[in-house]
Amino acid sequence: MIRRILYTLLASLALTSAHAQETNTAPLVYIIPVKKMIEPALLYVVRRGVDEAIRNDAQAIIFEMDTPGGVVNAAKGIIAVITKTDIPTYTFIENDAYSAGAIIALATKHIYMAPGSVIGAATPMMMAPTGGVQDMPDEVQEKMTSAVAAMVRAAAEQGGHDPQLAEAMVRADIEYSVNGTVVSEEGRLLTLTNEEASQLVGDEQTPLLSEGTVEDIDALLERIGLGNAEQRVLQVTAAERLARLIAGIAPILMIIGLGGLWLELKTPGFGIFGIAGISCLLLFFFGHHIAGLAGL
Repeated sequence: MIRRILYTLLASLALTSAHAQETNTAPLVYIIPVKKMIEPALLYVVRRGVDEAIRNDAQAIIFEMDTPGGVVNAAKGIIAVITKTDIPTYTFIENDAYSAGAIIALATKHIYMAPGSVIGAATPMMMAPTGGVQDMPDEVQEKMTSAVAAMVRAAAEQGGHDPQLAEAMVRADIEYSVNGTVVSEEGRLLTLTNEEASQLVGDEQTPLLSEGTVEDIDALLERIGLGNAEQRVLQVTAAERLARLIAGIAPILMIIGLGGLWLELKTPGFGIFGIAGISCLLLFFFGHHIAGLAGL
C-alpha cells in the first residue's frame, strides 16, 4: 500500500515537472548577420541559418544588416530563401542597407531600423575588375535597371511593402509620392533615414517602410512581444568566412590568374607564374563552393 502511494506521488511529480518545463520553454529567435559585401558565398550562410531556424521551430528570423550592397544574383538567391519560409522574417538595419541589402530587406515582412541608419540607393552598377564603377552604354544600363527594378518590385510585393517605393530606390527618373506628398523627387534615387522610413503616411497613417526605430535587437524583440525569447545568433564557420573572403577578392584573383598564365606562356618551361595563375583561377571559379561544402 505504501509502495503504491509512493509510486503515485513520484508519477505526479514527474508529470508536474514535465508540464513546468513545457510551460517555461522560451520561444526561439534566429539572428542571421548580413554584414559587409553581399556575394554568392553569403547565400550559403543565409540558407543554412534559415534551415536551422525551420528545424528548431523558431518563432522569428531576424536579419541583422549592415552592408553597402553587392552582387544582384546573390541577393536574388537570398530573397528566394526568405520568401519560401513560413517563419516571420524581420530585418534590423544596424547602420546601412544599400543596394542589394535594401532589396533583401524589402523581401522580409517587417523592417526595423537603428537610430542614424539608412536604406535605399539600389540602382545597378557594373564594377570594373580593378575597382570603381565601369561606364555602360545607355541600352545596357536601361536593360540592367529594368531587370533590377522588376526584381525589387517583386521582392517588395512578397514582403508586403509598396512596390512603387521600392522602384524609386532603383530609378532616379520617377517621382514617388504618397497622397500628394512628394517623398522622393524626380532625378534623385530614394534613400531613407530611419526617421523618414518610419513616418506615418496615408489616410490610415501607416509607416512608410520601417515599423519603428529601435536601439538594438533586444529592443526589437520587446517591441514585437518576444522579449523573453532565446536569441540564437548564427555563427559563420571558418570555411564560410574563407569563401566570403575569396568572393570579395574575385576580380583580383582573375587578373592575377590570367596575368600569370600569360607570363608563363612568354617564359620557357613551367614555373611559378603558371602555378600562381592556375591557383588563382581555381580559387576564382570554385572558391564560393567552399561555403557549400562546409557541412561536409
